[in-house]
Amino acid sequence: MQNIHFLKKLRFPLFWQILLAMAFTLSLTIGIIWAYLGHNLNHLLQQQTDTFANTITQQAADSAAEMVMASDQLAIMSMLDNLVSKNTSIRQIRVLDDKQQLIAQSPLTRTRARPQNVNRYTTPILFHDVQAGSISLVLDNSAIRDSLIQTRKVLGGIVFSIGLMALVISAWLANNLSSPLKRLQKVAAEVANGNLNPQLPDTKNDEVGDLVNDFDDMLQGLRDKESIEHKFSSYISKDIARGILANLNSNKTPLRSVYGSVLFVDIVGFTQLSERSKPSEITDILNHYYFILHQAAKMYRGSVDNYIGDGAMLTFGVHKEDNKHSINAICSAQIFLRLTDLMNAQRKEKGLPSLDFRLGLHCGEMLAGTIGSSERMQLTITGDSVNLAARMCEQAQMNTLMISDDVLNHPSTLGLVVTEPPVKLQIKGKQNAVNGHNVIRLAPKFNRLLMQQEAEMEAMQYE
Repeated sequence: MQNIHFLKKLRFPLFWQILLAMAFTLSLTIGIIWAYLGHNLNHLLQQQTDTFANTITQQAADSAAEMVMASDQLAIMSMLDNLVSKNTSIRQIRVLDDKQQLIAQSPLTRTRARPQNVNRYTTPILFHDVQAGSISLVLDNSAIRDSLIQTRKVLGGIVFSIGLMALVISAWLANNLSSPLKRLQKVAAEVANGNLNPQLPDTKNDEVGDLVNDFDDMLQGLRDKESIEHKFSSYISKDIARGILANLNSNKTPLRSVYGSVLFVDIVGFTQLSERSKPSEITDILNHYYFILHQAAKMYRGSVDNYIGDGAMLTFGVHKEDNKHSINAICSAQIFLRLTDLMNAQRKEKGLPSLDFRLGLHCGEMLAGTIGSSERMQLTITGDSVNLAARMCEQAQMNTLMISDDVLNHPSTLGLVVTEPPVKLQIKGKQNAVNGHNVIRLAPKFNRLLMQQEAEMEAMQYE
């Protein structure tokens, strides 16, 4: 069983499978043809040798009949010498009487034939249907054997050439079949690495071409999905967009309980600003503000879940698990405030009023998912934690982040945040006051990181 399991895991490329299959079939076919031709050729040459020898002996027997009866030994010797001189394949020919006594024989030729190349033939000498003796012929078939060997060599060369040519053609066919699949395999690896516009192999009018076309259709589907995801992420968080596209067969995402951090951001005095500014100016302000907000959230694994007029709700650790959601939310808020300082400096240079912001952060359990009917649904995050974060944002100081006790005491923030003394907040719907902590600064290592990110964002805005 282990050997079978090992064989199943053993990699055997398609090129070698096709080549070996063709080579085996070709070798078997050539072997059968070679054996058949060799056997038939050997049989044919042996048959011709026998026919030649029998013809010689029969002619000699017919000629020697009267000579034997007349005991004309001189005529017999003359006939034998004549036969040997005209046929170099004859090693010796003898004439025997009816008692198998030697009457005459030709001299033994000097050629040294191998025993396997010597054949012996005997034909009776008949005189008026009475056996008067016999002719014994020793035939050297070396020339015939050499001819057979030479013929086999020529046939072998032809068969080898045909086999070699067929093997080359088989290798070409195997490569022609496997190369597009290898290129398609490389394309699949590129797609797995995120390249949705790879160079596909040339298509042909066969099954491999159909596979390439199907793969191209699949790539187009992935490109369409990425395009839709990009469009979605322009309106909602990229994490939410991916979640929706990953569950297209589901009517809606059920509400689920999650633990994360919620950050609310609001522009101070936005109503008054709107009254004294043109709509185009308000649009520019909001676009710049939303851009900074989105970049700050993205830096620290957060999502901008909702825009509410001039306010926004950001979540951390809600759509994707993040054990450090609280400290990430604080860092995101701090880099946002640093970037708004840069924005206000630019506005001041242009003679425009500065913009002030309030930020409130709380962490805890909340419900995340979709609500609504099949015709109209909305992604929402709701719960007491969300409401508390919104209320803290309303009571926060300008351009300062206010955090709750839960955020301050979260394992990811312990010892990393310096705050002012707590402020008692009366929150609507809460019987007891809630502590609010205004963040002064972060630990030095975080401040250095924030300064670096601030410089990068500033450079990005000027590009």
